[in-house]
Amino acid sequence: MTEHPAGVEPYERGMEARRGGDLAEAERLLRQAFEAGHPGGAHELGHIAAERGDDGEALAWWRRAAEAGLPESAFEVGYGAERAGDLEAAERWYRRSAEGGFSGGALNLGILLENRGDVEEAMGFFRRAWDLGSDKAAFNLGRLYDDDGKGDLDAAETWYTRAAERGNGGAAFNLGFVRQDKGDPAGQLQAWRQAADLGHPKAAYCLGAHFEQAGDQDTAIGWFRRSVQEAGAEQAARRLGDLYRRRGDQPRARFWTEFPNGLSGYSPEFTMFASAGSAAAIQRQNLLNEAVGEVHIAFDVDARTLTAGGRTFHGMTFLGSFSHLSDTWLWAWANPHFGESVPAVAPLAAVREHGERHAVPELAAGRLDLSGFPEPHQAATTMAIAAAALLGGGGVQSCRVNDGKGSFYFHVDDPALPKPEFDPLSATRLMMTAAEVFPTEQRRVVSGYLAHHGCRIRESEEVVEGISPQGGQVTVAFTPDGLIKATSAGRATAG
Repeated sequence: MTEHPAGVEPYERGMEARRGGDLAEAERLLRQAFEAGHPGGAHELGHIAAERGDDGEALAWWRRAAEAGLPESAFEVGYGAERAGDLEAAERWYRRSAEGGFSGGALNLGILLENRGDVEEAMGFFRRAWDLGSDKAAFNLGRLYDDDGKGDLDAAETWYTRAAERGNGGAAFNLGFVRQDKGDPAGQLQAWRQAADLGHPKAAYCLGAHFEQAGDQDTAIGWFRRSVQEAGAEQAARRLGDLYRRRGDQPRARFWTEFPNGLSGYSPEFTMFASAGSAAAIQRQNLLNEAVGEVHIAFDVDARTLTAGGRTFHGMTFLGSFSHLSDTWLWAWANPHFGESVPAVAPLAAVREHGERHAVPELAAGRLDLSGFPEPHQAATTMAIAAAALLGGGGVQSCRVNDGKGSFYFHVDDPALPKPEFDPLSATRLMMTAAEVFPTEQRRVVSGYLAHHGCRIRESEEVVEGISPQGGQVTVAFTPDGLIKATSAGRATAG
């Protein structure tokens, strides 16, 4: 293929326009590039047509680019032929793509040949695809050598290892079974750990089952939790429920049994985490509500801004979304429309890491079904406000989206927002309000709020007393019927 220099400049400008969302200008420039001799122009025009659902036009453009010598386009034409059931044409175009040095062409040709029964030739093209950078090719070679444990296990181990080293989770998972067949239990576990780290949906469950059978329940629980949180494995959730039930831990047994199909309450870990910061979170929330008010909200996830009532707040983090149709919560980092690299989502890594480090499932699982709660929307709001405490700053704002079918939640960390200070009078109200949200953790609610404001704390079985650095004093008494009574003394430092 000879590329005409005149096509390079419009091609690059066309790609820039496409990245900027100006598809009309992108198509004009990419046509110009192709007409000037740059086959990449036709290839990209094919992708633009495919994205708007015009498969016929897409194939026409890819065929032009393939005939001009672009192996990536020959692959697309071959794939289109294969989907249409024309395997002869698919083979012809895949061969052309492979000869041009495109790994996808060699890989798909290998699969086509294997399905036809030409295994030796298929393996040759898998090797070629591997040389061109395809980890899937090494996986397929490992699979063929493995032959369900009946083949050349040494060769299977070699190829699965190579694929796993390039990030193929399925290869790492299968490698575990090959090593099991070879009598290498340590190597089996190492491979499954690698597969779990690479995101294979079954690896964590298999590790949990292994350690449960070995009698190591604590390690088994860790892997089963990971299986549920990362892969949504219902079988792992049931095993967790059974393990905790046998231990006599009914709250955790209930939580994990309910996890796949609708929670009716928070986990003990989340309750302990959230209750300690609940009164301070309510205080921050009150200040933000006063600053924002009941107005329309606009947001920019790239600039990390939230605009309400003509005022723009900076330091916005997009926390996640709640579906009013399914009563489910989705953390923004697990939302495929955004992703962890979006500026307003990136700070959420601190929330997820805290959840993983302290085994708080609500903070570590991407999606949560809250349909068992009496008020699922309120449960999501409480969870978002509690989690946002890990990000510092102010409180949380939400807005309805998608014609009211969902709600987005945002945390704001703007230095211009007023800072919460300790006021003995309002402290009593805040702690009593938070204690109503977490009635089983009242002492933790009180101690957490007083510690948050740097109070000197004195405790007995019946009373918790806090004295602020400014001299204000709060005394909280715990009654036998589960209620708390709070009294305050001292000068208020702030409203």
